[in-house]
Amino acid sequence: MTTPHDCDPPPPEEAVAAIAALNESYIDAARRGDASWFDEHMAEDAVIILGDGRRLGKADFLAATGQGARSFRTLTVHGATVRPFGPTVQVDADAPWELDDGRVGVSRYIDTYAWIDCRWQVISAQITLLPPSASS
Repeated sequence: MTTPHDCDPPPPEEAVAAIAALNESYIDAARRGDASWFDEHMAEDAVIILGDGRRLGKADFLAATGQGARSFRTLTVHGATVRPFGPTVQVDADAPWELDDGRVGVSRYIDTYAWIDCRWQVISAQITLLPPSASS
């Protein structure tokens, strides 16, 4: 039998470790165009703001991801910062990438996770495309 405390969010140090691992999985899923990962880890009412300014709900984001809008040759993470705020955690970082067609760039992002239904779920993501000279 579970008690209400079984679903309490983990303490900050555990939250940071969990979100850091989820962040790596998030980037791996983005690199592969793995919509199923996002379907599993994203809250139903999540909001995603893309680098071009489009605001997507979960269903539209999953459709775009499943269509493989971008084909990444590489996509990595640099300078990730994970900040817990009780049952909410934010992670921000830069994600340098290269597409299969040779285009390169850096996306700066901030993702917000919330402790919902006894697990961490993405509730929002915002991705900003950096100009070529602003990678710091």
